[in-house]
Amino acid sequence: MVHSEFVDSINGTIAFKPLNLKNELPAIYKWVNMDYTLEYWQMNGHYSQLYAIYQCMEHNPYSHSFAGFFNGMLVCQFDVYSVFADELKDHIGHEDNDCGFHLLMSPNKVPVHGLTIAIVKSFLNYYFSFPEAKRMFAEPDVNNKKSIELLERCGFEKLKTVEMSYKKAHVYVFEKYDPSQIIE
Repeated sequence: MVHSEFVDSINGTIAFKPLNLKNELPAIYKWVNMDYTLEYWQMNGHYSQLYAIYQCMEHNPYSHSFAGFFNGMLVCQFDVYSVFADELKDHIGHEDNDCGFHLLMSPNKVPVHGLTIAIVKSFLNYYFSFPEAKRMFAEPDVNNKKSIELLERCGFEKLKTVEMSYKKAHVYVFEKYDPSQIIE
């Protein structure tokens, strides 16, 4: 694990580690093919396509994928990317160390109130533990109400709306971590 912390508000431990294609990708493949993800993740191809995408990410110095766990159970996946190596750079002012992220949550079979917010907060704790990390961006589809609400509850600030090659997106930013920004 690269990061692990106990979160009082959900009475459990959240942990992150680099995505292991062999162990975690089969579950993620199921998640990206579920009704709640198809529209926004657009990864509903054959398993081998998804595998190839994440295999490329493993060797890409400008992106990284993490598996997220709650009390030892896989519950999410984070893709983190360098803004300067992504098309987002064409829409915002950015610095060399700025990153963006995409979050995929597992199906909500046993709801844990506040889990998704706790996961984002925990990941931000990890990300901002690096001295060079100053800003984290997100660019949800303008129609993805759940993601937009989550980002706003986590203290992300909406910068603007942009037309990307594959979606119309709201661009959000979170400056160096300040725990008081989170609304639980």
